[in-house]
Amino acid sequence: MKIWKMTNAVDTKELDVVKERGLMDNIGKGISLGNQWTTLEMKHTYGEDNTDIYGITSQLADMVINARAIEVLKDYLVNKVELLPVKYNNEEYYVMNVINILDCIDKNSSIADKYGGFKNYIFIEEEINNEHIFKTISYDYELTELPIISSQTFVSEKFKQRVEEAGLEGFRFRLAWSSEPEAYVERNPRIRVTDRQDAETHISTFYGPIQHMIPADSNDAGDPEIYITEPTVAVPYQTLVSFGNSYFRGMTPASLDTGYAEIVMHLPANAQLTKENWENRPLGWVVPMMRHFVKEIMQRGYFIGQWLVFPNQSEEDLADTYQEMFSETGVPAHTQILAYDDSTSYCGVMIVPPLPQCAEALTMPYRDAGKEMEGEWPIYFHTLLPLYREEIIHFFEQGRDALISKLMVNGVEAVYQWDRKNSCL
Repeated sequence: MKIWKMTNAVDTKELDVVKERGLMDNIGKGISLGNQWTTLEMKHTYGEDNTDIYGITSQLADMVINARAIEVLKDYLVNKVELLPVKYNNEEYYVMNVINILDCIDKNSSIADKYGGFKNYIFIEEEINNEHIFKTISYDYELTELPIISSQTFVSEKFKQRVEEAGLEGFRFRLAWSSEPEAYVERNPRIRVTDRQDAETHISTFYGPIQHMIPADSNDAGDPEIYITEPTVAVPYQTLVSFGNSYFRGMTPASLDTGYAEIVMHLPANAQLTKENWENRPLGWVVPMMRHFVKEIMQRGYFIGQWLVFPNQSEEDLADTYQEMFSETGVPAHTQILAYDDSTSYCGVMIVPPLPQCAEALTMPYRDAGKEMEGEWPIYFHTLLPLYREEIIHFFEQGRDALISKLMVNGVEAVYQWDRKNSCL
């Protein structure tokens, strides 16, 4: 018997609510919403890209499927998943509200983490027999003694096979547990070497020809090198990409499938940074910021995901701010937020989706001797968007969606302009 985690395949294939959110925040809590639900209108976060399943930008781990997928999977969904209608692109789609909540994890054998998930799952077979889609419940997390419903959606081997045989697009499955002994072979170790040639091919394919490489600041493992690419017609920026952090498996929230990551920054086409003059102002702060972000944020155990914000703060203040990002109390961020340099007013960064023309750059499959390794976690290339102090405070006081709305007023491309206006002034 095998149990799989199910998600949508590509982070940029996401929908979000156009206006009022209605009951969206109650999805995935194991309660029926059908009698209160009103059809919501949704939009694609970036352009349009048709698939059979989408993620929801504003809610980790929740998914939207179309009528085709429902027809294929309907006998597995009855009384297990509540299908809540939404409108997208003048077609009917449905939010999957999984109401089949099973107390099915062997808590004495499984290894829990403090983020609402498990480092290692052991399922109780008799509790999941003939169960094809469900969420789990647990009681022994470090954060609370109250029951917690998993953010992940689990499916059976038969469910996975049905999706694959029907050719449904956009689904991703990752093995969560198997009763077969070979399932316990450890994959995705803490340290995993990424081949330089693979990384350089990925960077030059999606961002532009590599012009220069800024060496690491030290010989320490994980100290990042920074590649600089040449502006192209498709990507009219001088793009900086780190290399070295993806040797390490970082922390990852329960809804993501990889802890290996590098970071990306887009600079003006006329920035003309080189490995010799990258310290010159007004952009001399960018490379130190990227190095700091890798060594002091990514390698210290802060997991990173889209729309998270990291102000330029002392380690103590940043630790508190990081916790506030995931609280439900609405506590504003600390006000001790500093500019990166006296040549800039930027005081922090937000993890944002890649530029539309770089959408395929988000993930790079892991390869060994040039061969893609099935079952191995890919490497994410996360794009950093610089923020002003007032924008960071707005994020924490008014919420992520409020800040995104302000940033989007100038259009998706405009948020990458270095001379853009402060959206909160």
